[in-house]
Amino acid sequence: MDRASDPIALAAIVGLLLCALVVSRTRLQNKLPPGPSPLPIIGNIHQLPLENRHKIFAEWAKKYGDIFSFNVFHKSFVVISSVQAAHDLLEKRGSKYSDRPRMVMLNEIMGFDPIISILPYGDRWRLHRRWFRAAFQTHTAEQLETYHNLQETGARRLLSVLLDTPADFLVHIKRYAGSSMLEIAYGHPSSSPDVEFMEWADKLITDTFQIASVTLIDFFPMLKNIPNWMPGNGLKRKACELSGMVKIMFDKPFNRAREALAAGSTKPSFLSALLDEHSQKGSITPEDEYNVRGAAAMVYMAGSDTTISVMTTFVLAMVLYPEVYRKAQAEVDRVVEQSRLPTFEDRASTPYLECVLKEVYRWGCPLPFVIPHQLSEDDEYRGYHLPAGTLIMPNVWAMFRDPEVFPDPDRFMPERFEGFDFSSNPNVPDPSKAAFGFGRRLCSGRSFGDSTVWLFAASVLSTMDICKAKDEFGREITPEPLFVDGLINHAQPFKCDFKPRSSQAIETIVSSNKADAA
Repeated sequence: MDRASDPIALAAIVGLLLCALVVSRTRLQNKLPPGPSPLPIIGNIHQLPLENRHKIFAEWAKKYGDIFSFNVFHKSFVVISSVQAAHDLLEKRGSKYSDRPRMVMLNEIMGFDPIISILPYGDRWRLHRRWFRAAFQTHTAEQLETYHNLQETGARRLLSVLLDTPADFLVHIKRYAGSSMLEIAYGHPSSSPDVEFMEWADKLITDTFQIASVTLIDFFPMLKNIPNWMPGNGLKRKACELSGMVKIMFDKPFNRAREALAAGSTKPSFLSALLDEHSQKGSITPEDEYNVRGAAAMVYMAGSDTTISVMTTFVLAMVLYPEVYRKAQAEVDRVVEQSRLPTFEDRASTPYLECVLKEVYRWGCPLPFVIPHQLSEDDEYRGYHLPAGTLIMPNVWAMFRDPEVFPDPDRFMPERFEGFDFSSNPNVPDPSKAAFGFGRRLCSGRSFGDSTVWLFAASVLSTMDICKAKDEFGREITPEPLFVDGLINHAQPFKCDFKPRSSQAIETIVSSNKADAA
């Protein structure tokens, strides 16, 4: 063959291979679940909502079904809107559906890669999961007592500040949740919280969610090599700036805790347990230390933000539905008789409050979309072909607002759960579980966060009345049940009033805090 024809032949072969690839991919995509029609190359990116994605996708589910698909460039996404599909795929086939996509912006640029929630499925993820399970699921009786003492002390302190400055309840809730998780993660005393660090970390997390959801760099990783000064690279420049703050968030509380541990002046914590484990094996390697720093930071980040979300949603619901508050309050009164503050031993005696909290999880839905799972190998489901690499997005908000499952879904109605048996109704999600994820990616700290919320609710019910705030003319202010769009669903800032129920309630709060200070 003439050498001049070699490039032509090579180009022809490459062209044929590309055509075959496109045809093959098109055939596979045609077997995906139904969804909106994509455009060539860009897929459905022009149809994706920038805000309230969970609500728009819930509308798409009405049209396409509880499992539908769309494409963004070369990536296929499958959205799950029913607990049955979530159970079938994420629970029963967890070995295939537990991976995470490559997150270039978050992991490789910003430095969040030692965080368990976004770690790829594999040995490193299993190591982190073992650490979290030991701390929050298979804990010893001694650990459980430590957690309960910390939670109960924190709840008493929260009641005290609510008594003093009730209008600042949102600030108090944030500090309560943040300081509790700092003590759990690092052993930092919650009695003297690092307020500056918590406010700084909260802003960092908010900024991160705003710029690093899904970006072009995640679809085309080679873009991360483009210099920051190039036009149109603003998100990457911002991410690089935040990466320094991420490192500080990982390092500052870690270094402080390790110094206190060396001096023998720290409390037992998640971090101290991990450092003790590694010290028994010899010196800790840089890689192990890097993983430990990330794991401790994860305890703080995940535990504080979701807990704040659920607690503020509880307050909002109680302001809007006072009849629910009175019913739950009467139940708590029958247990503690207003003579003391509730403890965890009382939880089994408050079934209606359990229903209230399930409805808080459902109505407020702290995580409308859990982080996407990535399919690690080809699979078939309901006659559809799901290729390896497909991103699976459980729309928890849609599951919780499905009128076929939860009639009158916009109404806060705890009675829907009274006497309800989830085991006999597998197509109905238990909000207190489904709110924390599915399958092998289920949040390991779920029970701790849930118990913190229960104690807060029971403590407030026993001592306070939550009322609507009033304007300067004495008119009641009725807040709107609105939520800030984001990875974590937070109620929009609202006003309300916390009033002590009686002089005895005030005395109970004051005396319990004096006993803690003694």
